[in-house]
Amino acid sequence: MRRIVWMCLLALTLAVPALAEPLTVAAGAGYKKPVTELAKAFETASGIKTELIFGNMGQIATQAKGSGAVDVIVGEKGFLESIGLPFDGMTPLGRGVLVVAWPKGSTLAAPADIAKPGVTRLAMPDPAKAIYGKAATQYLQKSGLDKAVADKLLVVATVPQVTAYLQSGEVDAGFVNRTDVLDAGASIGGFLEVDPSLYAPIEIVAVGLTGSKNTAGAKAFAAFLAGPEARAIIGRHGL
Repeated sequence: MRRIVWMCLLALTLAVPALAEPLTVAAGAGYKKPVTELAKAFETASGIKTELIFGNMGQIATQAKGSGAVDVIVGEKGFLESIGLPFDGMTPLGRGVLVVAWPKGSTLAAPADIAKPGVTRLAMPDPAKAIYGKAATQYLQKSGLDKAVADKLLVVATVPQVTAYLQSGEVDAGFVNRTDVLDAGASIGGFLEVDPSLYAPIEIVAVGLTGSKNTAGAKAFAAFLAGPEARAIIGRHGL
């Protein structure tokens, strides 16, 4: 019954003529793989072409405000509510999970091992620009590890940059999200989830922007995201 309802909603939305216009979806770089997979599945289901933009959320917000060309943004709910863009609907996707990961050839028994002498370089996304950098900072402060690791920190712009450093072995550990390390697979050594009570909840959502060039397409995408195919994709990517 739920599938029938979803298909009816999607069919009604897709009947809007304006959907000849491509749908532009912007997202944080740490969610490139799931958003790309969702966009491809949406194109197949609807016939609507999608154009994708990825970067840190500060860049995404600036582009959305300045150009008016972004129809949907995927990101953290609190950040999106704070940037002053008018929304035309919000679809919950899942909860983001902060992890500590390490490169091949090493291992950590617990997240707190980042304070041990064997970890000399610890990468994290910029807390001013990336929600997982902010979450990592909260974890370090609440766990009391911030002073112990201060001299080890390598701050970069995005989650994928941290993962790239892990894959190349240029750092001993790094803070990323569960989605990115699941997508990285065997290219890294492993990861451990950080205690979620030590950082603020990370709610990942998709929002349609009021007055964008393709609000009808954004509604069709929202209907798709609520359906079983999209939920399966989202679950595979750790949300």
